[in-house]
Parts: sequence; structure tokens; C-alpha cells
Amino acid sequence: MSFDITNWRDNLFPIVTKYFDDRVIKRQGIMEKVIGIETTNRYSFDEYGMGGFGEIPDYDGSLITELNRKKGFKTTYVTAEKAGRALVEYKAAKFDLSGESKRAGNLLADSCGLTQLMGFYRLFSNGFNASYVGGDAKSLFASDHPVNSDPDSATFSNTGTTAFSITAITATQTAMQRWVTYDGFPFMCELDVVLVSPELEPLCKQYFGGNAKLLPGTAGMNDNNPVFDMKYAVIKTFSAKQWAIGDSLMMKEHIKMVHGTKPMVIPQKTPNPLIQEFVGYMDYVLGWSEPKVIFGHNPA
Repeated sequence: MSFDITNWRDNLFPIVTKYFDDRVIKRQGIMEKVIGIETTNRYSFDEYGMGGFGEIPDYDGSLITELNRKKGFKTTYVTAEKAGRALVEYKAAKFDLSGESKRAGNLLADSCGLTQLMGFYRLFSNGFNASYVGGDAKSLFASDHPVNSDPDSATFSNTGTTAFSITAITATQTAMQRWVTYDGFPFMCELDVVLVSPELEPLCKQYFGGNAKLLPGTAGMNDNNPVFDMKYAVIKTFSAKQWAIGDSLMMKEHIKMVHGTKPMVIPQKTPNPLIQEFVGYMDYVLGWSEPKVIFGHNPA
């Protein structure tokens, strides 16, 4: 590759972009295990609530009953822009083209990727904060979510204060199985993933996996562990005792990061021919549209 003072800025860009893209993909891989990631060129909408028109009534041979749908809550994902710039000097690139390209690409990617990752973590830790609300005007984890948007709607709770344990996991699974959709059908869920603080990760390693088919600390042949096949993810902004349980498939449908523009590098030539500027840019939002897919505990 030709690399002199007349073309160095053009030749630097594709190398920086390669390192940037590779690094960002790795950062997003952590989030993709838990939430959905989408890209759209317009505002994205989700209607909170799972169900339809309720149970279909009997047909008497003449009158077909009009079905009256209960309404959910609409969530609008409005993306927000973020941008930051980094500078590369000709002298540094001249003596170490690959190294300077890697440094600029990796550092920009880390800033973009970790900014999104922190937003992902805070989405769940702010779930216990009443200042961060969704389409139903409640926090992600709340004791009084309305089932639907009718003024006289019943409510349900997806928050508790029970300490993390196998018994707490199974009790929460049972409670969530009793929920109903916004039109009254049983809420169908497969509660197969837990989100935990870093302090609780050692317990996850005891509770889950092929070597945990028996209850930890027991030796009886019939002491089967009912949760050994669950998955877990660490939420680094959870406080020491906080944890949550959810349906891994439905969480990806109803808890999302929506991109208007995926993280990218934009080259910007400066008036000084010995300095090249690279702008890290992204346009995205994190949010949720259905709190039934997760239950959070915040023990004292």
C-alpha cells in the first residue's frame, strides 16, 4: 500500500473501519444474548400486550358476535444521536500504520460499544427506579402494572424482594405462570434465563449446568435440581442482591435496542494535512414494550 503525505489519510480509513467493525460486533454480542437488536430508518412502534380478541364465543347459527379487543400500550422507540471524534497524526501513522489504525479503530469502537453496553446494563438496573417508565407509565419492575389500557384495568406485579435462591427462582416462575394477557388468556412463558449481579454469579455456577442436575449440597438420588438447565447473564450495574428472571425468546421481542444508524466511523479531513480526524457516530435507543417477559427482585 502506498503511504505518503499525499494519500495517507485515505489509506488509513479502511483499516480503521475494519478494526472498528470487528470490535463493535464483539461488544454487541453480549447484548444479543438477552435483548433484541434492530435497525430501522423510521420510528419503531410496539404495542404492549400479548393476546388478541379474547375467547371466541359460540355461534348460534345467525348472529356473529363482534369481537371487542382490549387495548395494550404503544411504545415508541425514538432514537438519539451520539458522536465523538479521535485524531491521528501523520508521524505516528507513518511509523506504525497498522498499530495506529488498530488503536484508533479499537478505541472508537470501545467507546461506542461500551456506551451501548452501559445503556443495556442500566436498562435493567433502572428497572427499579420509578423515574424510568415505559408505555404504561410504570417502571420496568413495578407492583402495579395495568393489564391493559382500560380505565378499570386489573394490575399485576413483576417485582419482589426475595433473595436469590433455587426456591426463589421456582416460586417466581410459578407466580408468572398465573398472569394473564391483556385479553384474559393465560400468559404463556418459558422462564429460562436469569439476570444477576456480579456478586451472585458464583451461585449461578452452582445452580446451572450439566454438573448441577442435583440440588447443591445434597447427595440424595431424588434431590433433582429443577433449574439446572437455565441460562444466566451478569448485569454489572445491578446492586449486590438484585436479580431478575425472564423468558429469553420474548425478552428479545419486547426489550430492544433499536438503531437508526449502527455504530460507524466517519472520516473527516482537517485543514492540517498532518492530522486525520475520525468520528464515531451512532443513533439508537434502548427500551421495552412488555413488562410481563421479566420479573425483578430487589432484596433489602
